[in-house]
Amino acid sequence: MTRGILAIHVVEGKDLKKTDEFGFGDPYVEVWLDKSAQKFKTETRRDTNSPVWDRKYHYNVTNQCELHVRVMDEDVLTDDAIGTATVDISDIYRDYYKDMWIDLPDVDGKHRDGQIHLVLEYFPK
Repeated sequence: MTRGILAIHVVEGKDLKKTDEFGFGDPYVEVWLDKSAQKFKTETRRDTNSPVWDRKYHYNVTNQCELHVRVMDEDVLTDDAIGTATVDISDIYRDYYKDMWIDLPDVDGKHRDGQIHLVLEYFPK
């Protein structure tokens, strides 16, 4: 049974890790909830490590409490991972609104490879 609608606004990124040898990367973002098969992907922004996507996606939610975010660098052969994060969003059902910057830790979790700005809004039914 649907509990409401969750709007995920992928706003921007900053200080994203440079994965290309020359110039800046071509980043895009993938977002999904818990183990959902429904994954949303932003457009690729060319030659930047501080992209603005300004994209909003909507999910029908029940009690999902994890938001997964993956920032990728689009390449000709294989896209490279810039960073991934899992965010606990269980408080969104109480607060209805959350504006956040999420650190993208490297594979070892030792330093961050940039940040991504998200705004979440919950609309109960």
